[in-house]
Amino acid sequence: MNRWLSLGLVLLVGATASAQENKSGTIQVVIEGVLSGQGQVRVALEKSAKDFDSGSFDTPKYLSRVEDAKGDKVRVTFPAVPYGTYAIKMFQDLDGDGKLKTGFMGAPEEPWGFSNDATGFMGPADFSDAKFELDTPELELTIRLQK
Repeated sequence: MNRWLSLGLVLLVGATASAQENKSGTIQVVIEGVLSGQGQVRVALEKSAKDFDSGSFDTPKYLSRVEDAKGDKVRVTFPAVPYGTYAIKMFQDLDGDGKLKTGFMGAPEEPWGFSNDATGFMGPADFSDAKFELDTPELELTIRLQK
């Protein structure tokens, strides 16, 4: 009898751990400070420091969305994202070329932003400053574009 009880407990613990691993949620991103009617907002959701810190806004590695800049606020949705640690980087593509336009010394010439409204020193924000946890079925983030 004790063996059956032990086996049952092992199976229950294993099933619970497996269910936790398979949980996912929806990330809603509200982007403020959008220049209404000008181009598109390009949003990248990254799940590792390596991909986030690659230095490129133009080639997201995990998930990305593109929305027309129809108002001073834009909402972007990432559905069915597995629970975990993520960071967001984005820019408003004013000229429609799909790339973040930069000027002297690589300074952005188009509005840009990061989750947690993180900023970098002499460059983009680090993953460690922009990261957040998705551990609930619904998560809403507000990010303000910098100009």
